Amino acid sequence: MPVSTENIRRWIEQSDIDYITQYIKVWIPFNAWYNANYSTLNTDREKINAIKNNGNTIRNKINTLMENDGQESLEFKSFLASLHQQLLTTDIQGNNGRIWFQDIVKEPNSNNQISENYNRIKYFVRVTHTRGSVALVQINLNRLSNNSSVFSYTHTTYDLIHLQNDRNFIQLSQRQQEQIRHYFNQLKPLLIKDVIETNPSQEGQPQNHYPCDAHNFKRDLANPNCYSITVCKGLIEILYQLRNVLFHGELIPNEQNQKVYKNAYFCLKYLLNSLR
Repeated sequence: MPVSTENIRRWIEQSDIDYITQYIKVWIPFNAWYNANYSTLNTDREKINAIKNNGNTIRNKINTLMENDGQESLEFKSFLASLHQQLLTTDIQGNNGRIWFQDIVKEPNSNNQISENYNRIKYFVRVTHTRGSVALVQINLNRLSNNSSVFSYTHTTYDLIHLQNDRNFIQLSQRQQEQIRHYFNQLKPLLIKDVIETNPSQEGQPQNHYPCDAHNFKRDLANPNCYSITVCKGLIEILYQLRNVLFHGELIPNEQNQKVYKNAYFCLKYLLNSLR
């Protein structure tokens, strides 16, 4: 009996793996693990932040895989690079914008005030936060000679364009404007890190990157307890945000998204090996 072309096509379709569903299967044990280990925390977000910011089995596993060059490490790095590549070409939007490694590491700026003397002027810049949001921006310039005011500015949002359009700011000297912008940028409410190292160190220098196929991931030389801290924070956050858009029904289960979840599945699967 001859085999029809339609029959062959249907069997080929049956052979495809639904990695979106597989991702749910690896997330369930991961979810159970962090619920058990962070039972005193109330929300998934709090638990994910704790995993990113403190030493634990999952974070230690990522660091081990990134630091070593054995077969398991090479395979993991390859899936990590593929996940990055797929997210570059696939626009998946989460609650905080696009899900990709470019700006996934966003942390509150612990510095909220600068007070310095420069060129006979005292500069005071403060950004006040309330419940994670900017409540007030204050900028004061006073002459050191007699404490008279040169410039005063207040606003309820952190907005450089609004500052630069202020008529009193425009009347300042070019040097004063540049100095204010310099301090203003230092007090950004959120500090954003790119997980990808765009300036890899050369041979003979301390290695500031992890070669992963065609991409270089950041290796944080300032954090010897966990050189891969930036990768850890970025990857865990991406895995969590991919979980959210999937569980909230926001994801379109198309072929391109399947490629993203395939690599996310394997990345998380390698990490689960440390929980056995």
